[in-house]
Amino acid sequence: MKLHTLFRTACLGLGLSLGALLLSGCAHQAEEVETARPAASYLTKIDALERSARVSDVHYRLHLDLPEQNTPFTGQAEIQFNLSDASKALTLDFVDGSVESVQVNGKAVAVQHNGFYITLPASALSTGLQTVKINYSHPYRRDGSGLHWSQDAEDGEVYLFTQFEDYHFNKVFPGFDQPDLKATYTLSATAPAHWQVISATRETSVENISETRKRWIFPETALFSTYVFSLHAGPYKVWQDNDFRIPLRLFSRQSYQEYVDVEEWFKVTRQGLDFFDNYFGYPYPFEKFDQLLVPDFVFGAMENVGAVTFTENLQPRREKTRADRQRMAVVVMHELAHQWFGDLVTMTWWDDIWLNESFADLMGNFATAEATEYKEAMQSFSTSRKSWGYSEDQWITTHPIVQDIANTEMVMASIDGITYAKGAATLIQLKHRIGEATFQRAIAEHFQRFAWKNAQLSDLLATLSEVSEQDLSGWSQAWLEQSGVNALKAEFSCSNNKISHFSVIQTPANVSGALRQHKLDALLISASGQKQLIDINVDGPTSNQPAALGLACPAFVLLNASDFTFARILFDQTSVDYLKKHILEFTDPIQQGLIWRALWESVTDGELAATEFLDLALSFLPTQTNTSLIGTINANVDTAYSYLVLRTFVRDVTDQQRKQYRNKLEAMAWQGYQTDNPALKRTWFRQWVNYLHSKSQLANAQTLLAQNALSNDDAWTLVGSLVREQAPTASTWLASLSKQDPAGKIRRLEAEVQAPDIALKQQWLEEVVNPNTTYAFTDLRGILFNLFPLEQHDLNLALQDDIIATLLAMTGKQEPALQSVLASAILPRQCSTEGQAQYLHIADTEGLAKSVQKVVLKNSQAEQRCVAVQRKLD
Repeated sequence: MKLHTLFRTACLGLGLSLGALLLSGCAHQAEEVETARPAASYLTKIDALERSARVSDVHYRLHLDLPEQNTPFTGQAEIQFNLSDASKALTLDFVDGSVESVQVNGKAVAVQHNGFYITLPASALSTGLQTVKINYSHPYRRDGSGLHWSQDAEDGEVYLFTQFEDYHFNKVFPGFDQPDLKATYTLSATAPAHWQVISATRETSVENISETRKRWIFPETALFSTYVFSLHAGPYKVWQDNDFRIPLRLFSRQSYQEYVDVEEWFKVTRQGLDFFDNYFGYPYPFEKFDQLLVPDFVFGAMENVGAVTFTENLQPRREKTRADRQRMAVVVMHELAHQWFGDLVTMTWWDDIWLNESFADLMGNFATAEATEYKEAMQSFSTSRKSWGYSEDQWITTHPIVQDIANTEMVMASIDGITYAKGAATLIQLKHRIGEATFQRAIAEHFQRFAWKNAQLSDLLATLSEVSEQDLSGWSQAWLEQSGVNALKAEFSCSNNKISHFSVIQTPANVSGALRQHKLDALLISASGQKQLIDINVDGPTSNQPAALGLACPAFVLLNASDFTFARILFDQTSVDYLKKHILEFTDPIQQGLIWRALWESVTDGELAATEFLDLALSFLPTQTNTSLIGTINANVDTAYSYLVLRTFVRDVTDQQRKQYRNKLEAMAWQGYQTDNPALKRTWFRQWVNYLHSKSQLANAQTLLAQNALSNDDAWTLVGSLVREQAPTASTWLASLSKQDPAGKIRRLEAEVQAPDIALKQQWLEEVVNPNTTYAFTDLRGILFNLFPLEQHDLNLALQDDIIATLLAMTGKQEPALQSVLASAILPRQCSTEGQAQYLHIADTEGLAKSVQKVVLKNSQAEQRCVAVQRKLD
């Protein structure tokens, strides 16, 4: 690796000239230090391993002075640690910011900060206990990482929160920002007097230091990794539940408090803590549990020790439906599970991020089903969440559950439906293999062995194998360490209306070619409607099933009927023909989900026409009440319909077919919206807005707005559709709703950008690359995903060159997260082999972050799929 030379002094930081340096005597402080570490905003696994081999027993004493305005905060960090090898320089991670002074073991050393890390020269180090003191400043951020600054659009109040996963602790504090260097943290902070300050522990005291400022002092924490430490500040509304054995608090913005269902939130939290204490056999490991609903949050939630952050979307600005409450419960349970899986026991490096996310994804749904009123949570996982894993696993960007993460820049690219949903589904398969009770005992033992430590896949496998008395290394190699999804297909023959032969054919997984062991079941339905559920074991390319012999000859076979394994199910034409006649007879949600997933995959494979899928959906969906299933199918309906929109651009056909299906889908959604079931009503409202276009339905939209029957957010969504359809009253409703909802400034922009105005689209392309933009990442994300409604594909194509130029211009200048959003939201679908080749070429652009490259590669494969779908429609 190329050596990088660092040369900087504390005096240079003061802006002194070389002559002044010589005269002042500061020149002797300058020292040239060579380090093999690259000057980059990421940390490599090699550098992390090298550092953790030298550094141990880390303790931070941290202080921040927090301004209310969006100006840099100042900080002081004292870091104590043991060093086993002082023969070479040591680095402390600190991305951006300014370093004013550095002391090592009581002596000032030159400030050597290259914008990515601080270098401590070997000459200042010794073996044994080291004490480093650093004074610095750092800007707030607006992209949801580091210490994020947000100003409430309604009352002007300022709120701060931190987001440190995966490598963002160093954007607030200098330190060893890697998961295997666990540490303790002693924090103090000065802030405006009317603010709350929240961290991993409860404050021991709050001191008045002036009429306008207070100092918050926190005790030393337990031992945990930097990425789950946190600090949040602002005039948060706080609710407390001090009657539970663990102190509980909930926070939100003052202007948002009316939307928070406090009692429901606390109830679910108590249920979760009771469940996990018992299931894990290890009591909640921290002293308190705070939860904060924060603005501009990029993700769903973050498992900070004792101070979990959540997106405000979990408490929407309207009456909550059962589906809303279930979603909230699952996310709370997910984050609670992380307090054990992730915070108490932590992966050694990001290769094993699945140890956090797969377990939390499984436990979030499992605990919700077991401990709360939402018993359908595991069904929802099967019909909805798991589809994310199947989808992700069939892109060319698929990867094993356990990955080789070379540096922290790759972490976000690796966290996806495979890390979460497939990983959770694989654990379900493991539970089915070794037994529920054995699985639970092994997990409890894992916590006993590795509490407050780091663990790897090999550690977990050793515990699982020991407790189950099975060698699980082969299972791990097949399921966790190889990519892709297998496909299963039933083949059988009958004699005298009885099964004489029954086997399951396993197709090698895409990309890796892996063949796996599957323990599942199958539903056999005879021509007379008789149903039989049998156990199935698959091992190898062809597996005979003697348990099926002699049973009634089936007219239809559904493999994996209870969803025990993770595999695609292939239907032949006979099966599809059966479903066309009998699909309404399937009432089990898990079986319905499996069938509809298989049908959709047949569309993307070019085996089932998109119009056939739409026809099946039009007959099936109006009869259903399961909102999770309806939502998943509707998402695929939208994509199927998009192929009809694209067809007019790549085939010499009229627009009649597209118009017919748009009318049918609009009518179905409006009819669904007439239900009295609140959760169903919401599901169909979203779908109705997507297809709203006819004169009669635009009139219905006007009526709903005039009746003031919608929440503000739903009203903005509906007004956006009026803008999209160029309704004459759209501008009037924009003005009216702006007065009614002063906090909805971004929602107004999301509505306005839907206008079929190419100059407006270009304006926002320019704003995305504006280095001085005042918009938060979440603001720009919402705007980009509304910028090109499907029916404006002509405008999307017209700006294709501008969009690609903007995407490439962001490389190395904007955060990869925003660049990924642009690629996901507005790179136009060309539905051609030329488009596929173009996106493959763009994906090879030098310097493109892995997360961005991944999105562009998916776009290339989407081109390929679109070509196959169009051929089936020909």
